[in-house]
Amino acid sequence: MTAPIKPPLHPLGVVNEHQYGTLVADVYEHVPDLLYPNSVEIYSMMRRDPRLAAVLAGYTLQLRRAQWQLDGTGCRPEVVQLVADGLGLHVKGQDTETGAFRRGVSWNEHLRAALNCLTFGHAGFELVADVSSGVARLVTLAERLPQSISAIHADPRTGALLGVDQILTSQQRSPQIPADRLAWYCHEREGSAWQGVSLLRPAYAPWLIKREMQRVHAISNRRWGAGVPVMEALPGTVPTPEQMRQAQEMASAARAGDTAGAAAPPGFTLRIAGLSGAVPDTLAFLDWLNREMSAGALMQHLDLGQGGNGGSRALGTAFIDSWTLALETIGEQIADTATRQIAARIVDWNWGQDEPVPVVTVAGVGSRREVTAESLDLLLSSGALSADPALEAWVRREYRLPERTEPPPAPTPPAPEPDDNSPEPEPEPDPPASPPAPAVVARRASRRPRKQPPPEQLTLPIPAAAGTGGGDHG
Repeated sequence: MTAPIKPPLHPLGVVNEHQYGTLVADVYEHVPDLLYPNSVEIYSMMRRDPRLAAVLAGYTLQLRRAQWQLDGTGCRPEVVQLVADGLGLHVKGQDTETGAFRRGVSWNEHLRAALNCLTFGHAGFELVADVSSGVARLVTLAERLPQSISAIHADPRTGALLGVDQILTSQQRSPQIPADRLAWYCHEREGSAWQGVSLLRPAYAPWLIKREMQRVHAISNRRWGAGVPVMEALPGTVPTPEQMRQAQEMASAARAGDTAGAAAPPGFTLRIAGLSGAVPDTLAFLDWLNREMSAGALMQHLDLGQGGNGGSRALGTAFIDSWTLALETIGEQIADTATRQIAARIVDWNWGQDEPVPVVTVAGVGSRREVTAESLDLLLSSGALSADPALEAWVRREYRLPERTEPPPAPTPPAPEPDDNSPEPEPEPDPPASPPAPAVVARRASRRPRKQPPPEQLTLPIPAAAGTGGGDHG
């Protein structure tokens, strides 16, 4: 038997020798405006674009509508309940509805703020606990906006997050928040780049060109929508430079309106010239830029049916499937960060690092099946569901049916199953067979009763029979 190999205890290499978020330029970003922290301002402007706003809403609203729960498998009940109360989550497997959380963290509000990591690449929160009751309870997840972060520090060897610095103009000393007090959501991190990569990064070039094309299209409509006034000299006249200057001033002063008008100077005539010749199709180019921005976020289904472009149901399903896969991946990433950096720290505060940690889970991302009466009937008839009081209350609430006035009947307990070791009951003897009934042959009665022959009339005295007694007497 060979000896075990000694495992490595310390790293020898480095993730990156430069610190991201400091004055050292990010060598992986070739656009100067997108170097962190300047990129925060650019992404703040990009998220106001109508198409990019629809892209972000398509991701964030689906994730916020998903089913977020706390899975306490393998954990003690008191541990699960403390973490669930701190995060404002329901425990998986508990169908009973609880009251609203008045203290602590609202998970819905925290998730809304945490999804800003899709816009800026990262979203940070500072954990604050309350120990007045003898138990460390999470009471605040204070948001630390990306606009307030001046530097992000990471371990150059392992790439682990060490902490962040904030920019505060009202104080002489900016706060430094260590990593053990932070919940840091990061999208598509590379190495020690804890500022992450924005979901809007692939759309930067189309967005930049789109802004310029919108200005060009607006100027074109404003310039050529009502025509351009032109002063033309009458044939046979040679205007002086002073007359040309006056004609130019009058043409430049002409405006379009309901009561607008102009008088031509002597020797000139006023003409409204319109646009002639072929011009670039700016609207088609803007539509193409919108499609590029949607494709960068795997949301091509937004363009189906737009601008005269159709799309089959199969094509739309393929687009939705790829987008749903991206949604599920981001949801699992958010859940993993919440488990490791929030739930685990609540457990560490109270029971130490050897205690099992409940897991934040997400389900139903990008899918919401409509429950109809037909589907309920199919589920009940197949045995997949049972008609319990909770299901009945939900059906009455969803279909706006009146509440039950009397309690539901108690369910009939199932018959006990026979034990394998119990003796089988003796079969009951069969009852004695009864003798067969005599066969009755049915005869059809005649319509009229049959007449009987009259009885034979006898005459007295009865003559002696011939040949009786002796022979003849003489």
